[in-house]
Amino acid sequence: MKRKIAQAILRTLLAADPEPMPEAAIHGAVIQLCRAEKPTCADFEAALQYCETEGWVCGVSDPLTGRSWSLTESGHHKARQL
Repeated sequence: MKRKIAQAILRTLLAADPEPMPEAAIHGAVIQLCRAEKPTCADFEAALQYCETEGWVCGVSDPLTGRSWSLTESGHHKARQL
């Protein structure tokens, strides 16, 4: 399931590109895109961490808006392959 969620994360961020997207908005999109799998918050966090470890996404924390994410160059390439 982690790979399916990771794909949904990459597709969501590609659609939002070039703007960074708040983590809560990404989570909401993943819930919709992976409805059949019924991902939990822990599933989402594991997939997001996997994407970060692979170097596909980059997160930035802001005390007012929380954490936002965007695709790296490698992430753009991977997302376009999906």
